[in-house]
Amino acid sequence: MLKILTMTALLALGACASGPSSNTYVHAAGDTSFTGWVRFSEGEFQLYADQDQVLQPFSRPCLSGAAPRDIMRMSGDLSNAKVRISGRTAPWSQASSDRIEHAGSVIRNECGGSFVVLADDIRPAS
Repeated sequence: MLKILTMTALLALGACASGPSSNTYVHAAGDTSFTGWVRFSEGEFQLYADQDQVLQPFSRPCLSGAAPRDIMRMSGDLSNAKVRISGRTAPWSQASSDRIEHAGSVIRNECGGSFVVLADDIRPAS
């Protein structure tokens, strides 16, 4: 009986995990503006749809990207804050050597998405 309950619980969890993503960024390729909570690491940013995600290490799903190096430096104090990012998307398939360079910044796609954001601006969201 315990074995049957365990199997039922595992199947239920698997069904939840394979359901549609609630991440608004998964299908946002082509968008030019993104709003969410940001974390900065190793020259790129990760953007999250939910505030609680940005506070959890290795949280997924998220969207990787970078702005020009000077903007990234000035935006570092916005870590864990709600921001609005503008720019353009690029398919990750264009990456060479597992990275895309953007105006002095390097995107390594820590989020593992099919596209990344080549940002022009990062601002606090109102």
